[in-house]
Order: sequence, then structure tokens, then C-alpha cells
Amino acid sequence: MTERASVRRAFSRAAARYSELAGLQREVGDRLIDVLPSSARATRVLDLGCGTGFASPGLRARFPQALLCPADFSQPMLALHRPVQGNARVCADAHALPFAGRAFDLIFSSLMLQWCDLPRVLAECARVLTADGWLCFSTVLQGSLREIDAAFSGIDGHRHVVDFPAASALHSMLEMEGFSIEWAECATRVEYFAHAAELLQSNRGIGASRVPAGGRPSMLGRAALAEVCRRLELGRTAQGVPLSYELAWVVARPVPGARG
Repeated sequence: MTERASVRRAFSRAAARYSELAGLQREVGDRLIDVLPSSARATRVLDLGCGTGFASPGLRARFPQALLCPADFSQPMLALHRPVQGNARVCADAHALPFAGRAFDLIFSSLMLQWCDLPRVLAECARVLTADGWLCFSTVLQGSLREIDAAFSGIDGHRHVVDFPAASALHSMLEMEGFSIEWAECATRVEYFAHAAELLQSNRGIGASRVPAGGRPSMLGRAALAEVCRRLELGRTAQGVPLSYELAWVVARPVPGARG
């Protein structure tokens, strides 16, 4: 199984409980809708990595006359996407979008890019976006899930957290693919859990525990898992066991003449 296929399988398995567990993902997506540029007059909107459809009602309200195209590479996620008038749901991989060039005026993507080869996906976004279009996305930055990273340190030789980019690296990749940043915001969000096992289960439950490169191919043994939980519990506060996210919301546009 390829790394990309393993990520797809993880999210497909998580589809049934995703809406129940993905509170932070919903919050981040709502914030991205709030910061969509007021000057954008999109008639064709791509919701890239739409999942079970958190953003569709907000996008429909913001662009009531637009063709709204939710797309995700997980068929089970799309199956749970509630239809909204004007939607044309598409099962598609962001690495190779099945759309003609300059097909969309605005691309919306919330908490999907971190699971991808970012330069490759940005190049695809540049290809299918109109010359005066908008790329609006949220993503996860370096330092996210640091509690999990620390708890697994030395347990085995595998990665247990994605190698998220630094904000400066994200900026550079956007520039290399012909985008200029019109607006950006970074913030830390912390979720709290009643116990360490709940934290790990929540991370698995939304499909986020699968590490595309260098991840462990099998389950941990009981003793190793107990040690991970013990380490996570050391960070407990009055609010519970924390799990931190470093987040970015970005509004970008193609640089005139940067791409043919």
C-alpha cells in the first residue's frame, strides 16, 4: 500500500465518527469562512478536502449563486456529505485534480494540505485557479501535536507526528508556486481530554494518527502504549490532558504572470 493510499484508508475508516469527534476541525473551518475576502465574487468554488461537509452551508451562504464543488479523496467521507443545492460532489485527489485549467474562481481548503505533498498540491491549485482567483486555506504548522511527539520519543524508531512545515517554509512554498499572501493569521489552539487514552483515541478517530512518511506500520505493544499514556499524563492541567495545534489561516492570490 502506498503512503497516499494509507492516508486515504485512515480517513475513510474515520468517516463514520468524524463529525462527532472533529470539533477543532469545525472551529478552524468556521474561522476560514469568516475571513473569506469580502471582495471575492466567485461563481465557481472548489472545497478541497471537504470531508463530511462542514463548510458547505457556510460557503453556500457566502456565495449563494456559485457552483459549489466539494471534493475529497475519501469516498466514505463524501458519502456522509449532506447535499446542498448546487453541489457537485467529486471524489478527487488534490495531487492530481480532475479539472480543467482555470476552472475555479476560489479554492477553499481547511486542514487538508498538511496531509499532502504541499508544493505538488499548490501547483495543482495554481493550475485550476483563474488568474484573478483566490486560494483560501487553513493548515497545521510546526509544533502541532507536540505532546504526542514527546510522549513517543524513544519508544520506537518511527515517526508518530507529521513533519508539519514552519510558517516561513509555507510562505516560501507559496511564493515558489506563484502565489502572494494577501492576509494570514497564526494561532495556537489546545484541546483537553479527560485522560491520555481518550486523547490518542480522538486523534485516531479523526484519521489524524496516520503519518504518511516514516510512520509505524503496526500497533504498539501494551507496555509501550502504557508508557506513552504515562508521559502524556505528566502534562495534565486542571483542564485535562492537553493536545496543542499551531494553526495558520491564509488568503493568497496568483501573482500576475507567474504562471502561463
